[in-house]
Amino acid sequence: MKLGKRISQLRETRQLTQGELAQILGVTRAALSHYENDRRQPAYETLKKLAQYFSVSMEYVMEEVESN
Repeated sequence: MKLGKRISQLRETRQLTQGELAQILGVTRAALSHYENDRRQPAYETLKKLAQYFSVSMEYVMEEVESN
């Protein structure tokens, strides 16, 4: 699983819109969309906020897992 899919999956578990999560993270909705579609990489601080908000480790957020 790539980083973008992981972010999207975490967002969907809390039933948040891209706009809502973007506001929580302090980024634009467009930036979050780019992250979820693996067109851009989030800054370290954004990843840190994401991990803290979802109560997961940075390693979990960044870990690439092959999916079938």
